[in-house]
Amino acid sequence: MKNVLVVTYSQSGQLNSIIDNVLKALTGKVNIHREYLKPKPEFSFPWKDIRFWDAMPECVEMVPSKLETLDFDISIDYDLIILGYPIWFLSPPIPLTTFLKSPQAKKAMNGKPVVTIIGSRNMWVGAQEDVKGMVMENGAQLVGNISLHDRHHNLPSVVTIIYWMTTGKKDRLWGIFPKPGISDKDIEEADRFGPPILNSLQNNSFEGLQDNLLKLKSVEIVPSVLSIERKGKKIFKIWSKFIRKKGEPGNPARKARLKMFKWYLLFVIFIVSPIVTFFFYLTYPLFFSKINKQLVYYKGVKPKN
Repeated sequence: MKNVLVVTYSQSGQLNSIIDNVLKALTGKVNIHREYLKPKPEFSFPWKDIRFWDAMPECVEMVPSKLETLDFDISIDYDLIILGYPIWFLSPPIPLTTFLKSPQAKKAMNGKPVVTIIGSRNMWVGAQEDVKGMVMENGAQLVGNISLHDRHHNLPSVVTIIYWMTTGKKDRLWGIFPKPGISDKDIEEADRFGPPILNSLQNNSFEGLQDNLLKLKSVEIVPSVLSIERKGKKIFKIWSKFIRKKGEPGNPARKARLKMFKWYLLFVIFIVSPIVTFFFYLTYPLFFSKINKQLVYYKGVKPKN
């Protein structure tokens, strides 16, 4: 039987639910080896306020931390590796970065096909570019990507995700806002992505897998959100370097700058981003061709030349 290594990090459990459904078609037909990444110390859920913001600089700068001992058998010749992860501050979560920069990952992934499965609010393309780079550094080839996201409007989804992450409650805030996160329907219907992956495994060919996944709507990108994210990624880099000048995570000297970043980000999201979105659509026809090329690229799995 084929061997599939599934490496995931899910702080809230949402991402693992998505992975479970994707794997339904593979269960019993291949050997599935699950590796649940466990950071040291653990990132608690729900997140306490300052601890939440304190993760940003290292996330953005992709600084590895520490993990509990990995359980998977590194001597197995895996036929496919699946990486599942959420998005933190437009970047891969620290535990996944730590894994991908480990010698165990390099050994297990070298020469292997990789499928990524993402669960996010709505901005994930920058993090996926970071993951693409680390996959390539490990000598692996990205052959498929599935990205599920919160389908609600950008602004209410910001409120609900912060509410969920800092309280642990996945209900309707004040009975007014929508439920946070990816819908139960989208999570349950993630099982549709399993058969194309299984078919590629059984045929020993992953050529065309991403096209088959895209036919099932594995990736959807809102042009205006993509525009905001690309700008935000650059600004986050500036803030991460600014905060890290005050020391490592947990250093009290960082607290003032973290609070500055928090209020800056909330101001940008609720005041600046609606204006940016308006002007984006106002000028959209002028840049249609360029934007369309960006959408085609980000829906694919090939890295930029």
